Amino acid sequence: MKAEDLRLDELIRFSRGLVDLKGRRLIIHDLYALGQFRRDIIEMVGWEQARRIFTRFGYFWGHADAAAMKRIFAWDSLEEWIKAGPVLHMLQGLAEVELDILALDGNAGTCHMECAWKGSGEAQAHLEEMGAGRAAACWIQTGYASGYASFCLGKSVYFVETDCLAKGDAACRAVGRDIDSWGEAVAPHLGYFHADDIKGKIQKLTQQLRRKDLLLARQQDRLEKVLQGTRLASVEVRSPRFQQILDAANRVAKFDSSVLITGETGVGKEVLARHIHGLSPRAQGPFLAVNCAALPETLLESELFGHRRGAFTGADRDRAGLFEEARGGTVFLDEIGETTRATQAKFLRVLQEKEVLRVGESRPRKVDVRVMAATNRNLEQAVAGGAFREDLFYRLQVFRLEVPPLRERREDILPLARLFVEKCGARLGLRGLRLDPTCLDGLLGYAWPGNVRELENAIEHAAILCSENVIRPTDLPAAVAGREGAARGGAAARRSLREVELDHIQAVLEEAGGNRKEAARILGIGIATLYRKLRALRAGRGSADSAVAPRRRVRSDRKRG
Repeated sequence: MKAEDLRLDELIRFSRGLVDLKGRRLIIHDLYALGQFRRDIIEMVGWEQARRIFTRFGYFWGHADAAAMKRIFAWDSLEEWIKAGPVLHMLQGLAEVELDILALDGNAGTCHMECAWKGSGEAQAHLEEMGAGRAAACWIQTGYASGYASFCLGKSVYFVETDCLAKGDAACRAVGRDIDSWGEAVAPHLGYFHADDIKGKIQKLTQQLRRKDLLLARQQDRLEKVLQGTRLASVEVRSPRFQQILDAANRVAKFDSSVLITGETGVGKEVLARHIHGLSPRAQGPFLAVNCAALPETLLESELFGHRRGAFTGADRDRAGLFEEARGGTVFLDEIGETTRATQAKFLRVLQEKEVLRVGESRPRKVDVRVMAATNRNLEQAVAGGAFREDLFYRLQVFRLEVPPLRERREDILPLARLFVEKCGARLGLRGLRLDPTCLDGLLGYAWPGNVRELENAIEHAAILCSENVIRPTDLPAAVAGREGAARGGAAARRSLREVELDHIQAVLEEAGGNRKEAARILGIGIATLYRKLRALRAGRGSADSAVAPRRRVRSDRKRG
């Protein structure tokens, strides 16, 4: 989980009389009321005591938010967990936070942070009621940042506000360090915190909320059992690799060059083709797609090239094919790797001569179309094996785009999931459909072998099962939510790490049909590393080799037979 993935509408549930952050009840208060409250407190107890009260309030708030973030999410690193504090700072309306410096050493317990609080609500409220003064006034924010970072680091971290709008500075700025790094310089500020009793209270609160979460999960599970008895421009792209693909697609869209889109099943090849068409000079023309693998050869030829009346049984009239009907637009040939060489020769004519020959005719007809094609097959291997025409291959891949699988662009999983939630909510009539934040770790942790298509189907599956229009982990397919692994957890917990790793490698090898090069690619390691791991792992579990060898012999026997 990364700090940038936090969204307020997924963290907080709003209902009548209740604002809930995973069991913690929140309230929304008014900025001007806060200013009046500060003025009253200052006038009643004095400046020093007022600062202490508001600093401790912010410190407890920051501690509680850090504990909630730890309870709800599995963070990629200590740095991401700490960076979530400024994000929450912004989401909750305190200020827009810019982190200028973030230097952490979790082992040494050292911390150095410098940040700017843009548009500080606290400073504005102070100015409205008290006017400009000589001292910094963002006491709650200073306490919040200190409490949040202290809880994460497990050591006292204190923020000191150096610049503040309330004392005439251009912006509010603060510096945070662990207590050892501050040394004596922080001594004048320590009296405002007196935070020794806060950590215990937060830990007690966290335990109570965990018990509440467990109770709610059980209630949800019972409810589920009862119920069981009875386009790209609209999604944020975060992956640098896929952003490069989109940039290339945007460039080629302006030209009429043919485009070959490759990638695994379900990665969104047709979506990318539609995106290119939508940005092209042909955008006002038709976009016609055909799945070449779904039709027999004779029907495919008639569908694409058209036919003359009487050309075959049932051809009772002349009919134009898709290449003619798409005049001024684009024809998208999906799964082109599944076509025969005879059909491929006709495709070549379209690309080279810009003309088609209807079935049963001898007179060619000119066509004005752009051709894009897609396949999940390795066309280089198909060319080498004689199954695909080499001349057509090079004609098609004037410009080639290889769409990476979803597991290789994990940054795009949450934006896609949120887009599908929005689309599902509109299509299924589920107003306000949203993801519960406890789903995020499961979505990010799953491998998505079916890619974007599987993600969309998983969201629709969950939307159908969910209650109160909130998608929870129990609504997601078992594999996505990790429930299949949990069911096997008791047995898995008694296995060594060596056994688990070997089993996983063998499973990937079987999935790859024994192709070790492909297995290494899926595992994200080099082929030499795979061989080395296999030797080392099997040496530690002598019988393991026999688990794979018989399967290889069976395949080998079949080839000989």
